[in-house]
Amino acid sequence: MATPPTRASLMLLLVASVMLTPLAIDIYLPSLPVMAADLGQPATALQITITLLLFSVGLGQIVVGPLTDRFGRRPALLAGSALYALGALLGMAATNLGPLYASRILQGLGACATTTVAFAAVRDAFTPAQGARLYSYLNGALCLIPALAPVIGGVLAVTLGWRSNFAFMALFALGLLIAGALRFTETRPRDVQPSRPLYSWSRYRQVLGDRAFARYAGTAGICMATILLYVSAAPVLLVERLQLSELAFAACFGGNALINIATFFVAPRIIHRLGRRPTVRVGLMLVLMAGLLHGMAVFVLPLSIASFMGPVAVLSVGFSLTLGAASSLALESFRELAGTAAALLGAVQLGGGALLATAMLTTGIPLQGSLALVAVLPVAVLLISDRRGEKAAA
Repeated sequence: MATPPTRASLMLLLVASVMLTPLAIDIYLPSLPVMAADLGQPATALQITITLLLFSVGLGQIVVGPLTDRFGRRPALLAGSALYALGALLGMAATNLGPLYASRILQGLGACATTTVAFAAVRDAFTPAQGARLYSYLNGALCLIPALAPVIGGVLAVTLGWRSNFAFMALFALGLLIAGALRFTETRPRDVQPSRPLYSWSRYRQVLGDRAFARYAGTAGICMATILLYVSAAPVLLVERLQLSELAFAACFGGNALINIATFFVAPRIIHRLGRRPTVRVGLMLVLMAGLLHGMAVFVLPLSIASFMGPVAVLSVGFSLTLGAASSLALESFRELAGTAAALLGAVQLGGGALLATAMLTTGIPLQGSLALVAVLPVAVLLISDRRGEKAAA
């Protein structure tokens, strides 16, 4: 029987729960060339492991969300942690691509379960105002891993070999499983007894048809697309075109990750002072400003570290301010369907953001130009719709 956690220990559990997805992506990035050589495969075959993971996370959330509403958050957290650990162990033992691909699918399904539980549990256990602040902390944790995991993975790979990266992931998930079994009690409201079928269009339609959910989930997805475009553009612009060394690139990338993290942890205070909707508008205005600066850089300024990373820093602050408040507003209306709504939010944020970023990358538009378009046009529309939505609510 689990001991009810304090609020602090609950937050630590939820933060660890959302870390599984970025950990599975970033910790073994430095090892991809070595893994390809060891398995006798081209590098492109190993890059598919990242795509498989993201696909499993995005698709899995649609499946897992209703399960958490029907059977509870605790079983999903424990099962997701165990599945992720099993996938990591399978990857550690893999000697060819088949088991490695299977391991990434298992890890993606496990990670989507723990992430869905984390966001649904915040909706269950905290008020909307508290939830907005806590979503900022959860998203801050998501940004902490890309700054730290490649360093940890690189050290492990150099000292113990690439398989140690998967051993680390397995140990992390097993630690979460044990902590969840001992300290995570069920957060789904006891008076909620879902009567509708487990999977039905009406369940998803109720969430997707909600205007606030559509507006703020769309906000999260577009903001995520801008960050994915930045991540795609950074190696090309900084390493290939500006000829930065790996160390200099890591300094730029890591420095911006620290800006993300700092803003996510300052955001709760701003939300407390301004409110959630005003915080979203401030964040979107910064994203819009970053888009305009990137547009100016394309047509006016020569490419340099300052002309690229300066607007990216503004973008990161806007993204970090927006995401927590927007997540809270998207989920606010759903008590009985908190798991389904959290899963759909994750699918729109990650899947929709990735789809938009990929579409922009295939257009042939210069990278900074793509970033400017996504940051300026959709964000301007969202700002207008948010203002109209607030007036209608008044």
